[in-house]
Amino acid sequence: MPSLNVPAATDQAESTRLRLVFFALLLVSLFVLLFARMWYLQVMAGADFADRAEGNAVRTVSMEAPRGKILDREGEPLVDNEFVYVVGVQPAEIDDDEEEDVYEDLGEVLDMDGDEIATEIERSRVSPLRPRPIAVDVPEEVVLYIWENQSTRYPGVYAERLPRRTYPQGDLASHVLGYVTEIGEDQLASEAYEDYRAGELIGSAGVESGYESELRGTEGLRRLEVNPRNEVVRQLDEVLPTPGSDLRLTLDSDVQADTEEALLEGIETARQEPDDNNVASTLRATGGAVVVLDADNGEVRAMASYPDYDPSEFVGGVSTEYFADIQDPDNEIPLLNRAIQQTYPPGSVFKVVTASAALEHGFVGPNETLPCPPQWEWNDQTFPNWSSVDSGDISMAQSLTESCNTVYYELARDMWHAEQASGDDEREYLADHAEEWGLGGTLGIDLASERGGVVPGREWKREYWEQTRDRNCALAETAPDGSYEERLYTELCSEQGANWRGGDAVNMSIGQGDVQTTPLQIASVYAAVANGGTVFAPRVADEVVRPDGEVEAVEPEVVNDLELSDSTVQVLRSGLQGVNEDGGTAESTFEDFGPTIAGKTGTAQFGDSKQPYSWYAGYTVDPAEDGSRYVVVSLIEEGGGGSQTSAPIVRRVFESVLDVEETEIDLGEVTD
Repeated sequence: MPSLNVPAATDQAESTRLRLVFFALLLVSLFVLLFARMWYLQVMAGADFADRAEGNAVRTVSMEAPRGKILDREGEPLVDNEFVYVVGVQPAEIDDDEEEDVYEDLGEVLDMDGDEIATEIERSRVSPLRPRPIAVDVPEEVVLYIWENQSTRYPGVYAERLPRRTYPQGDLASHVLGYVTEIGEDQLASEAYEDYRAGELIGSAGVESGYESELRGTEGLRRLEVNPRNEVVRQLDEVLPTPGSDLRLTLDSDVQADTEEALLEGIETARQEPDDNNVASTLRATGGAVVVLDADNGEVRAMASYPDYDPSEFVGGVSTEYFADIQDPDNEIPLLNRAIQQTYPPGSVFKVVTASAALEHGFVGPNETLPCPPQWEWNDQTFPNWSSVDSGDISMAQSLTESCNTVYYELARDMWHAEQASGDDEREYLADHAEEWGLGGTLGIDLASERGGVVPGREWKREYWEQTRDRNCALAETAPDGSYEERLYTELCSEQGANWRGGDAVNMSIGQGDVQTTPLQIASVYAAVANGGTVFAPRVADEVVRPDGEVEAVEPEVVNDLELSDSTVQVLRSGLQGVNEDGGTAESTFEDFGPTIAGKTGTAQFGDSKQPYSWYAGYTVDPAEDGSRYVVVSLIEEGGGGSQTSAPIVRRVFESVLDVEETEIDLGEVTD
């Protein structure tokens, strides 16, 4: 029988027991620790974690994106961006008892007083999580000082580098470019701006508005964890902003500058000219506009409006005083782009439309002649020509060259009689034809706030009568007994005032009466004459350049093809070319001009209350060196005759466009 090793077995059993005891104690200890931790979390720290869980939140803060640049046709910047330091205040991070001291201390380094700071904070409409800007373009040394003392002297004060609009060429083309402002409350409430935030900059005029979606960048986003006091606990992540697309325009900066200079010089020269109408001692020349178009595609090479404004005044927020000044009628409303936002009676520059209507509808032949007496009578009413000379029988081309009113009176009466005899109330030869040329509505230029003109007719006359009848009836009652005003307003108050009469058609034929056009519309009409009958939608944008370099061209758009006969086009062109030659109404201005220019003078009358409005529309007969055919139109409010003021301005612009030696602006002879 083998012997037993009793001690060895006993030792092994004891070791096993000890291990079991150790593991049991370890397990108990773990349970105790777990229980203690759970007790601490649920009892001791539970309230704190509950507050943090309920109060802490994730907030998304936007990061402003630079808007796209605006360039001229050669790529030269007209509107650019620069990064400037902006000092802002986050009021929620400043204790109430420290607020006054912080603002006073901050005002010393920013050269502002506490009230100014409080006002800027109050007027700001940025996100609650973003500092409210109070000072823009702050010197770097001031920013460094604020950073160094932020924790001790400037709690809740921040200095950031943000993009800001700059204008490398000053106020050049201000009406075309437009300006940017903070988005308004009405816009924020609109579905069209549902993805905009308070305080964001938005285009408010010109191409800044018309191409807002392209110029606007994509804002960056920064996610922050904040506590119930809106204090930032930590930054979670961020997406950097993407700049907007650049916009290359059709404008030629050199031509634009020369056009603005010619407009200003022409107005200043006109203001020294005696007033032959005895309304004032000199011509008032209160404002005006000049448009330069490429006749073959509708590109705007220059667009000037006087008076103008400085778009840089809007950077950082326009002052109340400046904004009031540029909207003030007493200052001639500099904010108004007279080229597209104001309408005027076109006077004799409208005659190409009347001539075209009469020729195309067979009321006169291309080789037919008509009498041009100094006055014309119909229904006991006398309608004068601008000239007291009887020119005898003249052709349609010569009627444009001499701007003979009485020829157009006769044609208007013939068209009106034919309309009456047809029994068709909707047939209106001249009005319908004018609308085909793009008059009576907007042309669709890619600028904000284009205004449509007026082409009067039967339907228009009745609608206008209904709108103004009450006013006319009231004026008839207050007018002096037996006066012309009493007879006029009494008739307009009666049912007769709604009738489209022959006299209405006669006045319309020479661009008077109720016809209203913009300078841009007249430029479009003469572009159609130059190119043979195509009406283009004018445009100022050439291409959009995306941030990734992709280029999207803005293509020409045809509004209408007039399908004019060759004989009509020839009559119009021949007559307009004669205007600047021997015997034409603009001979004194263009007789020594080298390149051949065709054009038309126009003088719109306003009765006794205002001086005449001056028009000239012209185009290059032969293509320029760059292959383009240019149209230039000038309109001067209360500027006298078309040959007197506008024609010399247009000559100066053609000198720039065609690279001809520049001459002084001398007012021309007074014709039509």
